[in-house]
Amino acid sequence: MDTQSIRYFIALAQNLQFTKTAQQFYTSQQNLSQHISKLENFYGTPLFYRKPKLALTPAGEVLYESFVKIVNEADNVKLKINDVLQNNIGSMTIGASPYRGQFWIPRVLPAFMKKWPNVSLKIKMQNSSLMEKDIINGDMDFFIGIRTSDDSVLKVIPLMKDRVYLVVTRNLLNSFFGNNAEAIIRQCEFGTTLEPFRDFPFLRLTDEFRLRKKVDACFAASDITPHNVLEIENIETMIKLIPGDIGAFFCTGLRIPFLKNVYPNACFFPLMIKDEFIYSSMSIVYHKNHYFPQYSQDFINELKNFFGQFSIDET
Repeated sequence: MDTQSIRYFIALAQNLQFTKTAQQFYTSQQNLSQHISKLENFYGTPLFYRKPKLALTPAGEVLYESFVKIVNEADNVKLKINDVLQNNIGSMTIGASPYRGQFWIPRVLPAFMKKWPNVSLKIKMQNSSLMEKDIINGDMDFFIGIRTSDDSVLKVIPLMKDRVYLVVTRNLLNSFFGNNAEAIIRQCEFGTTLEPFRDFPFLRLTDEFRLRKKVDACFAASDITPHNVLEIENIETMIKLIPGDIGAFFCTGLRIPFLKNVYPNACFFPLMIKDEFIYSSMSIVYHKNHYFPQYSQDFINELKNFFGQFSIDET
């Protein structure tokens, strides 16, 4: 039994599609099928149900869990040997949430890649629950986001607690509050519920974003049905709409220093439910048994330094 058969089996168990798995490894479906048949012959039992659709048998499920551990350990050994030889050659697969990844990746990656020119990177931008599955399956080294699972194999390195803000232009404030706009700004600059903005138009991220869910809780706490004039999946596009005075929107504190420089006409109000600020935490999430070579440790330190600039004094 060779390691290629093991990797074929793991991928097929995850994809449950011969065509997709064969394409993933740039091989033919016939070759893939032969590898799976060899494993089934070796263990003396079917590993997949073929009908009505492809699925793991109970034996296949046991083998999958064992093979994932074997491959993860084999990859760890390779990384350790590489560190001993000090080759400074390797690869990383990391994950990032689409919302925050668009911000930190172009600010952190260039310096790292210049320092480690022989390390190749693959970045997946998806939601945390999908990235957690990749971590557990050994398909990702770590991701920057939010741990949502209680699985004990997942460990975290906290990076920051990111405060949530309501962003409104002065033009929009003036159009709704008139002569009272400056008083509203003073009232809300250190924190506000959504009550004063009950009748405002809003630009919103779509439902799958965690930030959307946190803001929905704020609307519910103030018994407000928001007037959403735009829902969009891309935060960068939403930010570029600020000068249009279309509506207020929400973002986390990570972006505020940049936005203040680019859009001096905007106001940034920390969002609250009653007398409590709203936070969105961010961490590095990884498998407890994963070995981090020197270049990975260096990247993690770069992340800590970068996000440390945005730490919040909660006193």
